[in-house]
Amino acid sequence: MSESARIAEKLQEVKDQIEQMRGQLESLSSAIWQDIDHEDSARLDDGVRFKQSYNERRSSLEETMDQMLALLSEYPPWDSGAGIDERQVEDSEAAPERAPEEPAATVADESKAAASPAASGLDQKVPFGFILGGQTYTSASSWTLFYEALLQELYSRAPEKLTHLAEARDGFGQQGRPLFARVPDPFDEPLPIADAVFAEADMAPQSLIEVIRRLISYMGYSMDSFKILLKEKNRGTVETLSLAA
Repeated sequence: MSESARIAEKLQEVKDQIEQMRGQLESLSSAIWQDIDHEDSARLDDGVRFKQSYNERRSSLEETMDQMLALLSEYPPWDSGAGIDERQVEDSEAAPERAPEEPAATVADESKAAASPAASGLDQKVPFGFILGGQTYTSASSWTLFYEALLQELYSRAPEKLTHLAEARDGFGQQGRPLFARVPDPFDEPLPIADAVFAEADMAPQSLIEVIRRLISYMGYSMDSFKILLKEKNRGTVETLSLAA
């Protein structure tokens, strides 16, 4: 095996380990929440505070892991660029419907957001933030933590409206179960948004996006004002996903 092949193998091994760590952090997060005694108010408060601290540290760690994955994808840095760029070939194969002259969407080019959530290949992508009303917010690369960051931002803007969902729900449910509540008990994966405001996070990406679409409308924002920042899991290619389609 050549030295270049050995380095490529090692790079992939490190990338795989980083992705495994991401999954372990997600699994541990769920285990911590399930272990909290929800019947004891004092222990519940302590558990929520610990979970929020865990989420903050996890978000910072996942941001660092994302940066490392992006850096590793640039190796070797002395590539002259001659010949075919493997990432460009993969991108072309992943989106054959694009006209040859149309450039790939980027965060800097919001006007070329994905046309439809259903056709965006969400199983191969993760969010790393969102744009709301012209402001950009970042989150860890996890659908759960992205949803948590969005809900906390919406709560900070209009706490009474989100709290109302936890009380009256206004039709926000899935298969007969609420998506917002004052207590975590109804949820498989509860997100603590504020004091006595929780949301269900156990949803597939496509279902979560449909809930977010309804939520953005309920909070009084136009679909055009909100976009999700996405990147592909392995290559780090970024794009914006509009919910206005």
